[in-house]
Amino acid sequence: MASRMVTLKLEAAEATPVGVCARLNLAEGELDRDFGVVLLDASRSLYAILVDESVAEKLEHAEGVEGTFSNPPIEPFGPPRG
Repeated sequence: MASRMVTLKLEAAEATPVGVCARLNLAEGELDRDFGVVLLDASRSLYAILVDESVAEKLEHAEGVEGTFSNPPIEPFGPPRG
């Protein structure tokens, strides 16, 4: 499953998986619960969630969504140093 990171503005009380699903009208399985709801910038009430690409496309213009971003795997570059 390809995933995308979605940034959104939330009230602190909404910054839970249940709160995000309710606010964005997501089914329980559409939000990556292992990733959760991650605080990015407290001064801007900005959070990140991880969803499938098809879900991210539906959310691009939802109220409070700041943007969607690719989430490529990060792998080592070159031989290990040691």
